[in-house]
Amino acid sequence: MVLLPRITWFRIAAAWGLFTLFMLVLAYAQALTGVTPLVWRTLLLAPLIYGLIGTLLTPLVFGLAARFDLTAGRSRWLPYLLVHAVASVAITVAYRGLFLGMLYLVGISTAPVSWAAVLSTVNFWVPIYWMVLFVAYALDYHDKWQRRNLEAAHLQVQLVQAQLQALKQQLNPHFLFNTLNAIATLIGDEPRKAQSVTAKLGEFLRMVLDHADAQQVPLAQEMHFLQLYLEMEQVRFSDRLAVTFAVAPAALPAVVPHLLLQPLVENAVRHGLSAAGMGTIHIQADRQGGYLVLEVRDSGPGPKPDGPRGVGLANTEQRLRALYGERYVLTLGPAPGHQGTVVHIELPFLL
Repeated sequence: MVLLPRITWFRIAAAWGLFTLFMLVLAYAQALTGVTPLVWRTLLLAPLIYGLIGTLLTPLVFGLAARFDLTAGRSRWLPYLLVHAVASVAITVAYRGLFLGMLYLVGISTAPVSWAAVLSTVNFWVPIYWMVLFVAYALDYHDKWQRRNLEAAHLQVQLVQAQLQALKQQLNPHFLFNTLNAIATLIGDEPRKAQSVTAKLGEFLRMVLDHADAQQVPLAQEMHFLQLYLEMEQVRFSDRLAVTFAVAPAALPAVVPHLLLQPLVENAVRHGLSAAGMGTIHIQADRQGGYLVLEVRDSGPGPKPDGPRGVGLANTEQRLRALYGERYVLTLGPAPGHQGTVVHIELPFLL
């Protein structure tokens, strides 16, 4: 449970204050109807003492709720339930003992505290423990629900930012100029190829815009997106850019954050080509146990030692952290043989 550190004494006291007010109103109503005599000292002090002891013992119940969490799983449910059953009786006995003792000390009750007096109404007050316990779980559930909503909203913002970043990188005038210029060059010599590239550009733009609301997509769809992007890049760089894929069929159904690989591949294209030489981009995906393993590798000069991470890589890591917490791996390093750069990603394999 993540709720316990957030509980303040003020919130606990306020809750028991409302309960005390209810007890005061109930006792006053009983006195007016003649069920009990109207003694103002008893009417006021007894509920106040009850609420004070409840305020002091509530953090103990919340601590037991966190330590022996009934929502932790079925394997621990029965032993934890037994712990709470014992605790409910023990804390109720302590509660009643303190209550009767304080009534005796302030002079409301003339009878000394005895085990018979304490145990006579234990079965009536034990449900108070369970009420506080389930209030703790209800508050914790509400807290988790709020955090999930906030995380979903945060992921939505990051997704929009990634989409805008993709549009900024791919639809800027320089990109469009080079792509359209390549199409114009092909129209005269290879009209069918120019027509094919134009269709790919239209499909590329449509895929970016059609999935504006998707937070995660199957890896197969993400790979199709990359293929369209790289095919257009190959038109720009002609035979200077070679692309290879090594994608295991078992990895294709896994869901990944939409636009996860595109900025990484874009960086590989930008940094993987030498000034006049050949460049190779290799994209690999496989399933290893319960994880999806992705790699983007280029044949460029390699990463700079202790160099800062670019915006694309930093945004990718922020999205992974928001979506998977600590259950992911993202590394940037030299490729095997120290020729080029490789980005290595491990994600939980989810369908």
